[in-house]
Amino acid sequence: MATIELTLGLLLAVAVVAAIGRWVTLPMPILLVAGGATLSLLPPLGTLYIEPEVFFLLFIPPLLFADGWLMPRRDFVAVMRPVLLLAFGLVFLTVLVVGWLVHWLVPALPLAAAFALGAVVSPTDAVAVAAVTGKLRLPARVTHIVNGESLINDASGLVAFKFAVAAVATGAFSWSNAAWQLVLLSGGGLALGLAIAWAIGEARVRLVKYCLHDPHIQTTISLLTPYAAYLAAESAHVSGILAVVAAGLYAGQHDTRHLDMPTRQHAWEVWSMVLFAFNGLVFLLLGLQLPGVFAGLPRASWLELAGLALALVAALIAVRMIWVYPAAYLPHLLFPKIRDREGPRDARQVFLVGWAGIRGSVTLAAALSIPFVTATGSPFPGRNLVIFLAATTIVLTLMINGLTLPVFIRLLDVRGDGGAAREERAARLATAQAAADALRRELPKLSRPDDRAFARRLIDDYEQRIHLHTANAERREQLGAMHAEARRLRRTALDAERGELFALRDSDVINEETLRIVQADLDHAESLVSGLRSNGH
Repeated sequence: MATIELTLGLLLAVAVVAAIGRWVTLPMPILLVAGGATLSLLPPLGTLYIEPEVFFLLFIPPLLFADGWLMPRRDFVAVMRPVLLLAFGLVFLTVLVVGWLVHWLVPALPLAAAFALGAVVSPTDAVAVAAVTGKLRLPARVTHIVNGESLINDASGLVAFKFAVAAVATGAFSWSNAAWQLVLLSGGGLALGLAIAWAIGEARVRLVKYCLHDPHIQTTISLLTPYAAYLAAESAHVSGILAVVAAGLYAGQHDTRHLDMPTRQHAWEVWSMVLFAFNGLVFLLLGLQLPGVFAGLPRASWLELAGLALALVAALIAVRMIWVYPAAYLPHLLFPKIRDREGPRDARQVFLVGWAGIRGSVTLAAALSIPFVTATGSPFPGRNLVIFLAATTIVLTLMINGLTLPVFIRLLDVRGDGGAAREERAARLATAQAAADALRRELPKLSRPDDRAFARRLIDDYEQRIHLHTANAERREQLGAMHAEARRLRRTALDAERGELFALRDSDVINEETLRIVQADLDHAESLVSGLRSNGH
């Protein structure tokens, strides 16, 4: 099948599965993986294979960049300690435990190859975690920890994987060299990613100063930034993943301050579309790869393979749950400053952090990148088994952890802490107060009565917002109902305008060009109405 036709077909499949997801309560990654596995039954798609290097280069940079861009810097810094304990300490513990366990269960698999499997399945996947937890009402700290962990632990897991594969291929391994390489790859990736993002950010500011602030140009540069960071890091032989994450974190702070409104709106719309398509394609392609993975299995009974896969996933869950509680409570008990700053621990939240260990497509891409032969020319031992176990780990963690996480949230009665809502209300109150004060200072400067009347109407509008954000919960609910009715009336008026506009076009009073100009104004007005929430924002 031609590449263009294949790409269009896969994008259509993503849209169809997403539409089905509107009617099914299953997490979207599970539906997409199932959809990909179903499509693999079609002859042209059953033999589809994507090189791991191509997969990493095409999909991983924009997805990780967007996650870093959206990560709030303050909250990421606040959870840095637990994130690093999970991203490094838990990853290496998982490599050791899984390696020894699989080698014990399958003695024919060399220990180094078993460690390679442990490295492949050790990191959680940022895309999978965000896709499963994005719509759940988790406490903010839990969300920031699991998202931050999944951004960083890919690098530590892939470094461990690299050395395990090298140990199998060459028969040599050095702990001191591995530790130094980890520091070099991680630190170099972070530094280079920040440098690339800073240089691109400064260039975009210069473009604005020279009147080249076209949103299309700015958005194109934004889309190319993660690829620039990734390719530069790979060329410098440092962590491309951490380079992309660092670039996303920096760009998130830079863009919100230095970009104008049209550019922000355009970039957000384009990025939303790219993320929808790429997220869908990642899991769809994962499903398409599964039949080929199963076809290359070693000669063994399905019962034995299923038992081995379940044992591996059980070990991953157990190691993670055993790790998260000491990692959460020991610093809290040993260091009074941490205890005073962060307050008491909630065991339910610690459990949710432990249970959110979902693996994704990076795991399979890493497994597929295992070489076919070693340095001596002999086949890589257990390659097909490692790939099979990596694929089943992804599917099982999506099914077990992904499906039960909402259930545990309900059973444990864990709710969002409301911190984001309080911060938003405080920000809206402060900005409304600042706007009202600025307008009051402008009143004496206005000479025409019409201008003064308009300014007073604006002040009245801001006063209503201030009243809303200072009201208690019951009063906010009442005011929210009033605003909902106001929105309904505004939409009714806009629908009437739009209907009359099309009637004018249909009767040839105006042409399509005029229609589009007026329609753009109506669409903008409708977006403002839709953006007003029921609480009066």
